[in-house]
Amino acid sequence: MGRHRHAPRERQDIGAVSLHADDPLPQGGGVSSARAIAGVDGCRAGWYAVQLRPGHGEIEGTVHARFEQLLQACPPPACVAVDIPIGLGESGERACDQAARERLGARASSVFAAPLRGVLGAAGHEEASRRRRAIEGKGMSIQAYNILRKVEEVDAALRASPAQAQRVHETHPEVCFLQMNAGQPLAHGKKTAAGRALRLALLAPHFPGQAERLLDEHPRRDVQADDVLDALACLWTAQRLVRAQALQLPAVPPLDACGLRMAIHC
Repeated sequence: MGRHRHAPRERQDIGAVSLHADDPLPQGGGVSSARAIAGVDGCRAGWYAVQLRPGHGEIEGTVHARFEQLLQACPPPACVAVDIPIGLGESGERACDQAARERLGARASSVFAAPLRGVLGAAGHEEASRRRRAIEGKGMSIQAYNILRKVEEVDAALRASPAQAQRVHETHPEVCFLQMNAGQPLAHGKKTAAGRALRLALLAPHFPGQAERLLDEHPRRDVQADDVLDALACLWTAQRLVRAQALQLPAVPPLDACGLRMAIHC
């Protein structure tokens, strides 16, 4: 994405995350959680969430027009893992994005540059590019611009409530799938039939029988198949967060100018 690439980092950039050390760990496999968890991905209709509540064997898939509505539907103390940049830099590349690209190797292009805080509120792609160019001499990619409004929604919600910021965590589905795949990048893209089959196979041991049902619940004009699979990958990370098994990139994340963590969890 036109970003400067740095040499690979050592493993001290990866840390384990514990949200609450005294949370009981679910025993055995299957679909279960000792605490409500949600995985979230952006979709054409707004936001697609998959949620698992304690004592419920089925994952619930819901669509929300706005992120604030989603948070109301997944109330505290639910742990929410969302595929969206949280914590925005003033200039340069976020360390978490760099670390994610380095882990993904050949699939590094799936992590594109997060918007800079200074471009929030731009009226269009041209203005956003102009603002970024004024900050660091280069324009804004269309991929980054296309998620700008969703980034603004999440940023506003988390800055308004420190309690929400503590329970909402950034993740990236491709990094999640890499972790599920024994640390190896997936050989096929998510839009291909082979890529979809591979992702379904990786999710199956964690959420048996759930993905196929969820794929049939919402019209494709609102929720694409890859939105469902990506949200389930985010749910997998939320589950790892409450089990104190998640990795954090980097191990000690910096805070942005508004006090939000700049970290990707998986």
